This record gives sequence, structure tokens and C-alpha cells, in this order.
Amino acid sequence: MGTVRPLIGGSSNADDPASKFTEMVRVVAVSVSAAAMILVPTVGPGIAGTEEGASEFDSEITPPDYAFAIWGPIFLARAANAVQHAADPTAPINRSTGWWLAGAYGANAAWSVAAQTNRYRYTPFILSAAAALAGNGYRRAQTVDARGARKLVPLSSGLLFGWTSVAAVVNAFSVGRNGNPVTSSRKGRNAARFAVAGAGSALTAVVAASSRGYTSVAIAGTWALATSSMNRKRTIGTRLINGTAAAALAATATVKLWPCRVKARHAPGR
Repeated sequence: MGTVRPLIGGSSNADDPASKFTEMVRVVAVSVSAAAMILVPTVGPGIAGTEEGASEFDSEITPPDYAFAIWGPIFLARAANAVQHAADPTAPINRSTGWWLAGAYGANAAWSVAAQTNRYRYTPFILSAAAALAGNGYRRAQTVDARGARKLVPLSSGLLFGWTSVAAVVNAFSVGRNGNPVTSSRKGRNAARFAVAGAGSALTAVVAASSRGYTSVAIAGTWALATSSMNRKRTIGTRLINGTAAAALAATATVKLWPCRVKARHAPGR
């Protein structure tokens, strides 16, 4: 018989010393990176006397200040998933997604460090990498069993992926070249609008193709787009494009959820 290939991040034999060491390293990586992602932007400025100063790069497609309150739920989800991961490191879904999510958490922490040290020229690349890592972790969570507390994996990664996918586009167009927002010109504004619409369309496709965790992707993405559409400081064109993208994303998630609600309602014993 052929050998069984282990999942990335762990061995197929849980009693193997090498496997146990790998599990331990992965748990530490997830825990430390999650802690860094939460503490660097929240506690870091108070300790180091710094600030992210993102308001200096406000652009035509930047969401209003209150939209960033979504980081509260994202941080809570990060902490909960780190605890879940540490409690059950040998679960296939944790083995499959752990390193990717640790990378996503670490990249988000690195973004905050770059912003607080006025190295904004690096932030578009860092945030794009963070979104890609979170997206791959979310994708891998689709193919592995996720019951009980393990549901936190697709839910938490989906929330992070949904927000950072839009945020990466906003960040790139806001920083622009030599610190000048791309949206300062008419051509730049149109490019930014269509880029945001593209991000919304991509998230809509992800939601349509997902089997779990898609509600969190839709919530985060819709929040980013809808809050921008309601921002009266923006032009009508920008608000319409954001609103349309938000409506499409929310509608796709609702259509997917409806059969589940009907099935649950007609389940035996109800």
C-alpha cells in the first residue's frame, strides 16, 4: 500500500515526536501572531506614543471613520480562533489552515507597524499579502470538517478576508505614488471606483462558491462597501458604485441562506 500524505502543517501520526513539535510550533505561531495583530494597533500607540495616521491618506473610496469599528469583531474572532486552535491543534482544519492564518495575522500586525512608523509606501503590499493569506486560509477551510468550535475557522477567516480584500484596494489607491492619492485626479477616481467594484464582485463570487463561513465574508465586505455608499463626503458616482456592489454581495448571501432556513424550518420535530 502507498503511504498517506499528511496535511500541510502536521503529520498523519499524532504520536510522532516530529509531529508533536510541529503542532506546538504552529500553535505558538497562531497565538503570537493573533496577539500581535490585536495588541500592536490597540496597545502599541499608547506604549510607543505613535499613531497609524491613516486619516492623512483619506481618499474618494475610503470608508467613513465609523466603518473601522468592524475591527472590534475581527479582533474578538481572532482571539477566539487562537484559543480554539490551541485547544485542538491536531484537528484537520487547524492543520490545513493554521500556517496561512498565522501569516495573515502577522501581516496585519506588520501593516500596523508600518503605518505607525510612517512607512506607508509599504502598506499596500503588506495589506494585499494579508488579504491573500486570509483568503487562502478561508479557502482551505471549505474542504475540511468544521463542527463545533471548529466553525470559528471559516467564520473568523471569512470576516478578516472580507474586510481586508476591500481595504487592500482602498489602501493602494489612497497611498498612491509618492504619498499622493491616486484618486486626486478624475482618471484616478474612476480607476479606484472600478477597482472597488471589482473587489466587491470577487467577494460576491467567493460567497456564491463557498459552503461555510460565507456569511462572515458577506457581512465584512458589505459593511465596507455600504458604509462608503452612505458617506456624503463622496461623489454620487462613488456612492452608487459602492452601494451596487454592497447590494449584490448581500443579496448573494441572502439567496444562499434562504434554502438553509427553509430546510431548518421543515426539519422533523419543529
